[in-house]
Amino acid sequence: MNRRIYFPAAVIGLAAGVVAGCSDAPTDTSGPSTDDLRGHAVTALDFPRSVFGEWEVTDPEIRPADMIPAIAQAVGTTDEWEVDSADCAPGGRLGAAFWSTSRGAGPWAGQMGEAPNASQSFVATVATSDSAGLNAVSDFAEQCADYTVTAGGRSVAVTTKLANSEPLRYGLSDARVLTTTATVAGDPSQVFSTLTGVGQVDGRVVTGHFTTIGGIEGAVINIAGNWWNIVARKAVSGATS
Repeated sequence: MNRRIYFPAAVIGLAAGVVAGCSDAPTDTSGPSTDDLRGHAVTALDFPRSVFGEWEVTDPEIRPADMIPAIAQAVGTTDEWEVDSADCAPGGRLGAAFWSTSRGAGPWAGQMGEAPNASQSFVATVATSDSAGLNAVSDFAEQCADYTVTAGGRSVAVTTKLANSEPLRYGLSDARVLTTTATVAGDPSQVFSTLTGVGQVDGRVVTGHFTTIGGIEGAVINIAGNWWNIVARKAVSGATS
């Protein structure tokens, strides 16, 4: 059965490239504070200008929506979304588990970045991790490999692929990396892709989404790979003096 989900206009904008940045969730005093987590979140100073010279990295104000940015950009509307595989919707069985795991719990910190000239953006957050591990991420990527999102008369084909995350841990105790490609039906030139990394280390979960027009291929692979390297390593090591 199809599931319809409505996302307000503000949420659509967030999913397309705006991330949250402090704590709008109930504070869990037994875990790390927002200030503790902020030291493990990337800042503009973490990105070498030789690669990310045109990027604008800023402090966010609100927490990111539970949506893959590439899908939000491809759909491009605030109307109801109809997902042909209900389990894969953000509130569905697989989608809800994926977002709960990648979002973490309690206080959090994050950053957002954008390269307007390259039509690329990222969001990255750090929070307290779910002790259940990252199986929900794998389950979502594998069982939601192909589905369709329809809204405002536009149909978007979504493809999800799980990458070999072993060499992409960068010191994380566990990690998953997946790519999401969203293609507007009837217009193959309108393609948006997001590389998503989710990792755990020392009770923290780091989640990042790197989004671009087109595919995660060619020179974009190197940029996205460098970006995840920086995000993951900062989540492990924290701020250095």
